[in-house]
Amino acid sequence: MSSFSVTLTCAFLLCFCNLVSANNLGPSIGGGIGGLIVLILDIIAIVDVLRSPRGIVGKLLWILLIILFPIGGLIIWVLCGRKTTAVV
Repeated sequence: MSSFSVTLTCAFLLCFCNLVSANNLGPSIGGGIGGLIVLILDIIAIVDVLRSPRGIVGKLLWILLIILFPIGGLIIWVLCGRKTTAVV
């Protein structure tokens, strides 16, 4: 994994743990600092999708997945969507 991927994963896990450990998991989940962190991570993921060598349809589908499912789409992109090359 690249250092960017590790950083992105760690930032997401910190955000997710913060949201889950909150006492009020009602309608306010994802608001405030947690929502801002997810938004920033989603924007970073979308920029990463746009810079990838995929075709336009593949990019569009990944961006739609990230927009429609902000947390789930981000996890799926980090785990499955990123094409990394081996560093020699």
